[in-house]
Amino acid sequence: MASTLAQSPPEAAARPPLRTPRADARARDEHGFRLRGRTHKAVLTAHVLSSVGWFGIATMVAFAAAVGAVTDDESLAQALHRTIELAPTLSVPVGAVSVVTGGLLGLGTRWGLVRHWWVVAKIAISAAVIATDVLFVGAIARDAAAGRASSAFDGPIVAHVVVLAIATALSVFKPRARTPFRRDR
Repeated sequence: MASTLAQSPPEAAARPPLRTPRADARARDEHGFRLRGRTHKAVLTAHVLSSVGWFGIATMVAFAAAVGAVTDDESLAQALHRTIELAPTLSVPVGAVSVVTGGLLGLGTRWGLVRHWWVVAKIAISAAVIATDVLFVGAIARDAAAGRASSAFDGPIVAHVVVLAIATALSVFKPRARTPFRRDR
């Protein structure tokens, strides 16, 4: 009977080893720094707030463009177009905060910056929105405010709302598809 008690059950051999503080430190060293506790929550909160703000700015610009395009009141249309002119000065810094905090979250969590396609897609979306804000939205609004109205409002302005909504959906659903650059091989 004593010999049967000394033997470990067969499933015990299949169990993973217990995690120790030293093993956790080694895992952290392999993957770089990790955001934990209050720091993680603070960065995540800043990211969510800046992303929501960025989407709100894009929605406000699209709404102002739509109302400015259909109104018969010329002074209202001019005021809305001047408001849209401010979009890049608001959108670019808020987008930059979203990108920086998102980068910190990527580096400091298991998601990484290039391990999952949804993160890569969010990086591409962010770069595209910031670039089109700088290159197109301000110029379109200046032309419209000067009386050279364009139908280009439908393009980049509406696209910002759509792609930022897609970025939000990617953050919520987190598709599991992984890039070939993942470290867990």
